[in-house]
Amino acid sequence: MCNDYEMLLFLCYFVVKMTKEVSVNIVRYEPRLKKVWDDFVSEAKNSSFLFRRDFMEYHQDRFEDFSLLLYVNERLTCVFPACVSKHGVSSHRGLTYGGLLVKNTCKFDIFKAMFLQLLTYLKHQKMQQLVIKTLPAIYCDSGNDELAFLHQLYGSGFEANIGSVVYNNEELVFSKSIIRNAKKAVKNGIVIKKTDDFTTFWNDLLEPRLQERFHKKPIHSLDEIIYLKDRFPDNIELYAAFLNDEMIAGTVLFNNKNFVKSQYIGSKSAYNKLGGLDLLHYEIINNLKLDYFDFGTSSINPSEFNESLLAWKEQFGARTIIFPTYTFTL
Repeated sequence: MCNDYEMLLFLCYFVVKMTKEVSVNIVRYEPRLKKVWDDFVSEAKNSSFLFRRDFMEYHQDRFEDFSLLLYVNERLTCVFPACVSKHGVSSHRGLTYGGLLVKNTCKFDIFKAMFLQLLTYLKHQKMQQLVIKTLPAIYCDSGNDELAFLHQLYGSGFEANIGSVVYNNEELVFSKSIIRNAKKAVKNGIVIKKTDDFTTFWNDLLEPRLQERFHKKPIHSLDEIIYLKDRFPDNIELYAAFLNDEMIAGTVLFNNKNFVKSQYIGSKSAYNKLGGLDLLHYEIINNLKLDYFDFGTSSINPSEFNESLLAWKEQFGARTIIFPTYTFTL
């Protein structure tokens, strides 16, 4: 039997040997790799249907794709949905979040090795900056905070958007005003239904509301959301509040592995006092089948947020999470 000193020597040799055997190769995405990419995305711990190529490429005319596949010892171990940005490479700007997608089996030392090789690769590509948005850890199959630690070691900038999430448990807490408004809506004859009438929602509710309140347009056009709905019928749904068969409020939901995200909320201002919008979300949250309901962010910019919007979400029991963005100078 070996003594403690011999065991220590063996462990040191083993660690050095393991380190030397890690070889990271980075390949830029191209269409022939579509199935390889999508198959990996379906198995990643920090995944979403947004990372599938059919979703990412609906707006390929707006962004120069720079997605990467990272192989460790010739085995695909990570994919990075990305695009070219002003100063370098960024998590794909057409998506809410991104990051380095890996499987549950990926340990920290391998993640770090891939990350460092990514920095080297981008430097060789004459990039000046790497920006990574990550999916909050609660939405992942296991922990997703590798970059939260690495950004301290390698001096990244850090920003966070404020998000609101309802945890689906036995202690759902709705404010008295939400319950009162929901009851009032039912009394007024408002009913909640799933619908495929994206045209009415977009043209009559969503676009006028966004223009009126924020002077903005939806990220997706009507044609784009119909295109995406056709390709992801189970992931994209529209629920709406109707009064005498007239759509007066609605929300587009993006269904993921363990969470539902409210991607768009729209309503007709003339009917807001009837409680339809509150009833709509009261019913959705009460009938939630997945672990979380994500109300999206309330940030206007990194130093400002919409306080009234955040307060409205909290009346449904939503509480704060952050959507972090890390900026590494190369």
